[in-house]
Amino acid sequence: MLRTKAIVGVVRLWVLLPLLCAALPVQRDADKDTTAILQANYLYNIAKLVEWKDPAMRNGNFVIGVLGGANLYQELIKQYSTRTIGKQPIEVRKLPRTADLEKCHMLFIGRTELSLAPEIFKRMKEQSTLVITEYDGGLEDGAVVNFVKVDNLLKYELSMSNARKHGLVVGLTLKNLAHRVQE
Repeated sequence: MLRTKAIVGVVRLWVLLPLLCAALPVQRDADKDTTAILQANYLYNIAKLVEWKDPAMRNGNFVIGVLGGANLYQELIKQYSTRTIGKQPIEVRKLPRTADLEKCHMLFIGRTELSLAPEIFKRMKEQSTLVITEYDGGLEDGAVVNFVKVDNLLKYELSMSNARKHGLVVGLTLKNLAHRVQE
């Protein structure tokens, strides 16, 4: 009798287990989004190879703003929010969907937010912000760094003139590792 109850309990557990798992909230698959993982790694390393001329940008937190790119935001929080750039602690901000953005050191504009890009570039024109995009023509629009896929590999292109306009000094290593450099 006791053995029969135990078997019935195990059978119920096996029947209910899939239902319990189905009731759990669905999580984004940021862990498997290799593009977001690589982009986060690039952003961190790019930040280490750029100097901001504006003295105000050398104090306080090092702010990375993310507009779009939910998986990138999650990856930056997970891997880099406890690190520093120089002596500045990294602060990652998920920005609201608007062209009226707060000041940040780096601003990533995801391809889902392309409609906001022209207004953002106009507002960021005079700021010491390293703008990063991920679409064809990003550098021509005003980005300093643009992610591109080359032979199914994630690489970046770099605009030296846009960097100068934003008061940024790009390290030679960053320039040499770029897939394409626009002077």
